[in-house]
Parts: sequence; C-alpha cells; structure tokens
Amino acid sequence: MQKVKNKLDAKKFTIGELLDIEGCTRCGNCTPLCCAYAGSGDIEVSPAKKLSVLKKRLDFKHSLLGKIFGSRELPENELKELEKAAFQCTLCSRCELECPVNLGLKDIWLSLREALVSEGRYPQSLDALKNILKKGKNISFETNESRTDWINPLPNIPEDKYIKKTAEVIYFVGCVSSFSPRVFKIPRAMVRLFQKADVDFALMGEDEWCCGFPLLAAGFKEDAMEFAEHNIKSVNERKAGYLVSSCPTCFHMWRHIYPEMAQGIMNRYTYPKPVLAEKMNFKVLHEVQFLFKLLKENKFDLKPINKKITYHDPCDLGRSSGIYDEPRGIIKAIPGTEFVELKNSGENAKCCGGGGNVEAVSSQLSENIAKIKAQEIIETGADIVVSSCQQCVRTIAGALKKEKSGIKAMDIAELLLASIEGAEE
Repeated sequence: MQKVKNKLDAKKFTIGELLDIEGCTRCGNCTPLCCAYAGSGDIEVSPAKKLSVLKKRLDFKHSLLGKIFGSRELPENELKELEKAAFQCTLCSRCELECPVNLGLKDIWLSLREALVSEGRYPQSLDALKNILKKGKNISFETNESRTDWINPLPNIPEDKYIKKTAEVIYFVGCVSSFSPRVFKIPRAMVRLFQKADVDFALMGEDEWCCGFPLLAAGFKEDAMEFAEHNIKSVNERKAGYLVSSCPTCFHMWRHIYPEMAQGIMNRYTYPKPVLAEKMNFKVLHEVQFLFKLLKENKFDLKPINKKITYHDPCDLGRSSGIYDEPRGIIKAIPGTEFVELKNSGENAKCCGGGGNVEAVSSQLSENIAKIKAQEIIETGADIVVSSCQQCVRTIAGALKKEKSGIKAMDIAELLLASIEGAEE
C-alpha cells in the first residue's frame, strides 16, 4: 500500500507525553481494562493499538527527539483508524492501572484529540457541540437563561432563587443537572440539604458557564480556556470561601485543570507561561466532601433506610481525583443500610459509558459500556445503586431500565436527603 506523508505535530504533546509514547513496552496489560474495547470488541480502539499507531505517526523532525527517533509516515487507513479510536474513548483512565511503566495515558489521549482537531480530523458531530457551547455557554441549548429553572418547584425558595452577589458557598450545578430533567432531583436535593444545614450558599444563574471539559475532551482546548477564565472571575466576585460541585467532571476541572491553566503547566510544551489571568481565591470541594463535612459537624439527623446499597465510583471523582472514602462514609452512616461493594470498585471501577463525549460520537458504544456496568450492578443483588455524578446516575438508570431491573439509581445527595426526611426509598 502506498504511504502518504500524514503526521501529527509533536508540539501538541508535552515532552513527558512524547517520552511516555516512546516508553510503551507493548505489554498489552491495558487492553483488557479498556471499557471502550470491552464495549466494542474492536482492537483498534484499545490503548495499546492507539499507542502503536501513534508512535508511527508523530513528526519529530524539528525537535531534538526527532534526531533520536526520526520522522515517521503512516498509511491513510491507519490514520483513519487512529482518528476513530481517539474519539471512541471515555477518558476513564482505567487503562493506566496495570501499566508497568506508569504512562500518563489520559493526558496522551487528550493531546491526541487536540492534535487531530488541529488537522481537521475529528467527528463532525463535535462541531455542533462546540457551536452550542460557544453560543449558549452550556451543552444543551443556545441560551443560558433557563439554567436555574430546575429550582422552581421547590418550596420555601426566596425571591432571588439564591442567585446572590455574595455567599460563603457557591454551588456550581453543572450543565447536565441544570438542563436534563431526568436529574433535576440532584440539585434540588442539594438545595434542601443546604437549607437543612443552614448553609449560606448561592447559585450563579446565567453567570455559571459550562466548566469547559466537553471542549477540552473534544480537542478544543483554546476554547475551554475562555470558560475557565469566566467561571473563576465570577466566583471570585462573589467573595466565596468554597465552591461545591455535584459533578465530578466539573469538580476535576475546578480542582485540577483550572489551577494547571493558571500556573501555565498545562501542556507546558505549548504554553510555557500562565494562560489564565484569574487565580482562585476559594477552596473547591465535591458534594461528597462537603456533605461528609456537614455530617461530621452533626448538621443532619439520619433516619433508617433498610435497603441493600452498592456504590459506583465515578471516574473523575475516583481515579482522577482519589476520592473514595467520603461517599462510602455517608452511606454507612445511614442506619439500616447494608453496604455491598461492586466486583470492580474503587480505583478499579468500570466506567458507566457516559464520559469522554462518547455519547456524541457513538451512542451505541456508550450503551454497550453502560450495559456491562448495569450487569455488574445487578449481580450484587442491591436494591439501590448510588453514585456521586449526575451523568453516571442518568446513564446507569437508563441501562438498568433496558435490563428490566428494579434497582433504583440515585445520587448520594438524594440518598442522604431521603434518610433525613425519613422517606425510605
């Protein structure tokens, strides 16, 4: 087959990422851990295959590494396979668990997407996602005006609907919880918990923009920075001490990616200086951390829930952020609960299929991954599966329904509120 000179610009990767790509030992340990491979059965989407093809396509000719590794060419068919595989990944990081040389694979996948976007080689469905985000500042609509409509049915809501100029706690709701009716119950539960604990909190209303991760995950990193800058400035203006998010991906962006952008260390090969003017003057917590803190301060009176409960670790809260104890602490603090772990839990938890923009690129692959997760949940014999992520709850609930299971999927805020109010689920 005739080869064409199609190469990826190595400058889209950090030096560390380039060395990691070259450092792959081809052991194959990552392949059975890959949720996309499990859901598709396609070896082309496996981490090992992607790295193998990527090695052949990187163009180092203008760098020191180029003098060492040389310049590579890639057949067009392999290029197309790489393009397909790069975007059929949930970015769950599970592929990193058994790597003998500790490669930073998730960072490589993000840089790979950015490199492909720079060449116009990406699923065109992502253009629609980008356009909606750029225009409406959220993932669902071309306007941000209805971002807090979910709060309207709640009783005892002040006239300002908690959209205040200052507050001790800013509740960053996230796009899915703000616009998807299936999970409105999550921010509503959080508001009720804030009320019961007498927390001085505020919503940002239209000033809350998407955290930017859908853009970052799609390969549009430059556009994501605009969202980060705006959000940090908006929270700083409200003089908050804490920002609390129910969404693990939003939390991960706020807690890890925004500071990297501000310090200029994100993709430092391209950005040797800080790329954000704003610095965060507040502490970032996920809902499980904040709720567990309130629980330890005896802010809640818990009543029994006599059910068997299992817990699904969201990828961005668990593997990406290392938060495992607080959600389990909340569940176990509720009287009457029988807690059972999933077969794959903690850092080994399997993805629900809702991450990495995969739904926008291949809804069938997302459904296949979710089905595997649902089957694992059903095996526990649990009455309730709890997570700490609106996307996981939405995806898992849909998959359980398709499996004709009666297991109820809940967010941990809903479970805690049900215990406080004595409404056994």
